[in-house]
Amino acid sequence: MNIPQYLVNEYYDDRYFDVVNALDEAKLIYFDGCNILNVLSAESAVQREFRIGETGFGAGRLFLSLMDFMDKRENVGKTISYNSVELHPITSARMDSILQSFKPRIGPLINLLVESYDKLDITKPGWRQLEFTRSFGTITLNLWIGEALEMVNSLPNACDAWFLDGHGPKKNPTIWRPELLMAIGEKTVLQGTCATYTVAGAVRRALASAGFTVERVPGFGGKNSVLKGVKTNEGLPEKEILF
Repeated sequence: MNIPQYLVNEYYDDRYFDVVNALDEAKLIYFDGCNILNVLSAESAVQREFRIGETGFGAGRLFLSLMDFMDKRENVGKTISYNSVELHPITSARMDSILQSFKPRIGPLINLLVESYDKLDITKPGWRQLEFTRSFGTITLNLWIGEALEMVNSLPNACDAWFLDGHGPKKNPTIWRPELLMAIGEKTVLQGTCATYTVAGAVRRALASAGFTVERVPGFGGKNSVLKGVKTNEGLPEKEILF
């Protein structure tokens, strides 16, 4: 399969996502894997903020997919804090180019994000914020320009769910290093969730060390299996992890 050049991240020599099924992939791997809809549906009448963390914003594919996913649900009055990080932020024009294949499905959402993102100063490190009012409630994008561990350490509150993205371990090993995954475990509420497309043994062991009980589940498209996890404890010494 020839991958369009605009879909390749030049820093990691890897494509951003599957150009054909990326939106459906996001739902199966990340939203279902993190049990997003059931958790939000179970919220009490007293609303609270639901916090999501993401490692690797890229062109905003998961953020857009989540807005589309939530827009189609009956739940209303939700407040979502979406905390993401990008070490190599792209321009709004590049974002629009990368997302062009999804415009028949979510064109208005893409235009909304691109136009809002264009107003951000992505040349300096630190937090940037965009807020969107949707039919389901409010979603705030908190985007950290810089390194992932810095972003995790600067989070004021633990997250309810983590979308572990950011290219595969072979292409971008730093985003999967044990130190970072341990910090993510520390910034996850008890019974919080995580999901990722990679099933690499080193990633499974690092997540288990960080306190997640992880399991393989059926994948999507050409991917046989993916991972989902639940934060069940404060972490285990690596010698006690058996897989």
